[in-house]
Amino acid sequence: MKDSINQKAKKGDAGKNQTHFKKPTHPANNYFITKRVCLALAIVLITTFAIYYKALQFNLLFSWDDQRYITGNDQIKELNWASVKLFFTNYYVGNYHPLTMLFYAIEYKIGAGKAFIFHFSNIVIHILNVSLVFLLIRKISPANAIVALITAAFFAVHPMHIESVAWVSERKDVLYTFFFLFSLIFYMSYLKTQKKRHLLNAGVFFVLSCLSKSAAVVLPLVFLLLDYHTDRKYSWKTFVEKIPFFLISLVFGVVAIYSQKGANAIQSMAPHMTGFEHVLIVSFSFISYLFKAFIPVKLSAIYPYPVELGGTLPTIYYLSVLLSILVLLLVWYSKKWGKVVLFGFLFFIITIILVFQLIPVGSATMADRYTYIPYIGVFFIVGNFFEYATSGLNHKIKKYSNYLVLLLILGFIAFSKISYNRVKVWENDETLFSDVISNYSNSDIAYFNRGTYYLEYFVKIFYVDNNSIREIYINKAITDYDNAILINPRYADAYNNRANAKYRLNDFSGAISDYTHAIELNVNYALVFYNRGLSKSEL
Repeated sequence: MKDSINQKAKKGDAGKNQTHFKKPTHPANNYFITKRVCLALAIVLITTFAIYYKALQFNLLFSWDDQRYITGNDQIKELNWASVKLFFTNYYVGNYHPLTMLFYAIEYKIGAGKAFIFHFSNIVIHILNVSLVFLLIRKISPANAIVALITAAFFAVHPMHIESVAWVSERKDVLYTFFFLFSLIFYMSYLKTQKKRHLLNAGVFFVLSCLSKSAAVVLPLVFLLLDYHTDRKYSWKTFVEKIPFFLISLVFGVVAIYSQKGANAIQSMAPHMTGFEHVLIVSFSFISYLFKAFIPVKLSAIYPYPVELGGTLPTIYYLSVLLSILVLLLVWYSKKWGKVVLFGFLFFIITIILVFQLIPVGSATMADRYTYIPYIGVFFIVGNFFEYATSGLNHKIKKYSNYLVLLLILGFIAFSKISYNRVKVWENDETLFSDVISNYSNSDIAYFNRGTYYLEYFVKIFYVDNNSIREIYINKAITDYDNAILINPRYADAYNNRANAKYRLNDFSGAISDYTHAIELNVNYALVFYNRGLSKSEL
């Protein structure tokens, strides 16, 4: 009997020894980061700087928001208490982001208004954001640093993020993300320790994020998502602790609504469409965002509405509805495998929902910059899939793990190369809007902005004393305004600017005709009345 017991004990010991030799797994709370991961992260950060380095030589854009925020904004040129008060009590370009304006003022003071300092700040903040994404995902998924590395790497170099970094006016994007990520990191620390100071820190950074861009108001919803992902039990406490955050969201949400009242012109640029067409547009944008996360082609600073509105839209728009439903069903079905896909997808949806054109605003269906935070959720899913595929949990997939590693590396290199080339597009207005036109020849805004750049920048600044070259650029501007009007016959600004161009060519009759068209389209266009009067005085 005793021998029998000893034999069983030996078998048990043997079983333990066999378990010991199985492939080790990372314990849930192990925050040890291997040297390889550290080296890989360093390579990601260096690659990120290399991608954006050329932007340090770029000027600020002339015909887009850079002029209204910086070069033409006298309020940032004097850094004092009076100007700081203005930042916190005024709206700028239909937005309330006083902290962003304060950063502009500080940089203007440091760099004497040179473009270099603004571009440098955008790049530095983006690199810091890459590091914060890594830290956040380490807290969300601490079992394996590879998930955090993959998420941060693709966040760093993805071509859809070029707009947020290379365009100085999108400082609000990278800045609000910086504070947004810090708030999430502190909230994850609170979930682990239940220390109130971490929740307080999360609140402070949340306010700073909202002061940088109102899009941050969705953060309390992400808190709820993190509760779900960490299997936190919902109780009265979990509700009460978030009341201050939702109140902050409410306040800044109301402020954002009032700020948009001053941007009625932007809102009116959205074309009229039926309810069904609206569903098609939203579905197409949704699928496009997901598609471009993996295959970033035909990127553009402007994605105009299809010219077929009011008729039969291209087949892809109708297919997008079916694809959207299919994606939603697949995400719901994924719950049987765990929370990863649902969590990543909901992170994407929550952080992009405010700009999903559920209420049509502006002249574009989507924008690259809107993916800056949302794609973190998509890359998180990719990172977890890679971890699962290479962990040996599924032997059928395990045998392809080397190919997956190669695919991941090639994807990183490809995205880096595309982004490196994409940065060059943002060099100036001509390169930017020529790129838009090459992809979307029906963009009236792109023709208008390029024409304005030709007319106001080259003619007034570069070739003011060279009449022959001035005339070339004036005619270029007129051609662009012709195209803008051909696409949008109700484009009052295009008529006004074309009239200005004709005036400079001494075509006063043509200028008067265009000024008259602009007035017919917008009877409150006071400046046009003045300009038409000047033209009549020349006859």
